[in-house]
Amino acid sequence: MNSIEVKRYEDLSYLEKMSLVDFSYSRIDTYKQCPSKYFYSYISKEPRQFAPAAVLGNIVHEVFENILDNETPLNLDSLKSEYNSTIPKYDPSNQIPTELLDAGTVIIEDFYDTHQDEEFSIFAKEMGFELIIGSYVIRGFIDRVDVRNDIVHIIDYKTGKWEVSNKEIPNNLQLGIYALAASLLFPDKKIYAELYYLRSGRRKGHMFSSEDLETVKINLIDQMKNIIQDTNYLPTSNTRACSYCDHARSGACGTGVYRNSRIGK
Repeated sequence: MNSIEVKRYEDLSYLEKMSLVDFSYSRIDTYKQCPSKYFYSYISKEPRQFAPAAVLGNIVHEVFENILDNETPLNLDSLKSEYNSTIPKYDPSNQIPTELLDAGTVIIEDFYDTHQDEEFSIFAKEMGFELIIGSYVIRGFIDRVDVRNDIVHIIDYKTGKWEVSNKEIPNNLQLGIYALAASLLFPDKKIYAELYYLRSGRRKGHMFSSEDLETVKINLIDQMKNIIQDTNYLPTSNTRACSYCDHARSGACGTGVYRNSRIGK
């Protein structure tokens, strides 16, 4: 099987860049959740609702981005101070429930307990990437990239309760995309990518072989083609998804409003 070529965005000509279709893991995952949600999010671009759990995730991510350092030992007071000073930036109207903010404090404390004596090998935090597959450009940011000898270690922090099962990790599209991006930057190194669930402390990862990366490329192209060719963007059959959808809550998606009204949401 011939390898599918992946290019760097900066290596393309101006005309080639103009013909690309933009994607990201979030866009692909949104379509997988519900084609209608994809339509309202990325085509009609309906406003998003305030989501406390997602905002907490942004706060914790920024704390780690600002505090973690290869030269400075981890300090619990610094982590907590950064956390408390970052909250108003993302939640000026105090919409995040106290119990959720308390959960964020526990995340910070547990992270410190686990890593207080660790010497970090951070190459980049919130590392942006743009990779080209066929006529598509996939953009995104990787929470953290460590480099230890011949291994690139990708870490994606998760602050929610829901976790991917261990058996699903090798086929996780988000990690696959990140591994592809890292393979362009580090072609001669092994790529290990993991989801770090901060509430439980569980870290679930996979060493991506060249065969794994080829499978990621094929899956990506197939999924992006399906999205581009869809002309209906029908609602998902999973009615439960409507209960936490921005566009059902706002009223933009009439199907979601109807489903929620039937189950008393």
